[in-house]
Amino acid sequence: MQRLKSKLASLAQKGWKLMFSIPFGVRMFLTKWWPALLAGVVIIGILAYVYFEGKSAGKTGEVAKQVQRENEVQVKINDANENASAARVEAATKLEQQQRELEDVQSEAGSVDAVRIKRGCVILRQQGRDISKVPACR
Repeated sequence: MQRLKSKLASLAQKGWKLMFSIPFGVRMFLTKWWPALLAGVVIIGILAYVYFEGKSAGKTGEVAKQVQRENEVQVKINDANENASAARVEAATKLEQQQRELEDVQSEAGSVDAVRIKRGCVILRQQGRDISKVPACR
């Protein structure tokens, strides 16, 4: 306390003036509790730093999770596209085979009625029906 008074006195001699006066009670409180106040300010600063860093890290983690979810969805879409592509190729091959089968039946049969009968039998077989009981298809 004595050192503070002598410092203020030396500043006053050099021409420095305080713009305001600190009340005696406040001055005594600050001289007694300044280490605790300084520690409180430091702790608050550390807590603020940790809070904002954590908040930032949380956003970064959420962004990473979102990217991972988007990648998983993209993989599923690619798999679905590949499966659909394979199904389209398979369906096109099957359709082409059925068309050839119908054309072969038409070219083999002689009369118009025979073509109709054989064509009907081929269509029934292609639909997966049992044609063993149909006399015209034997």
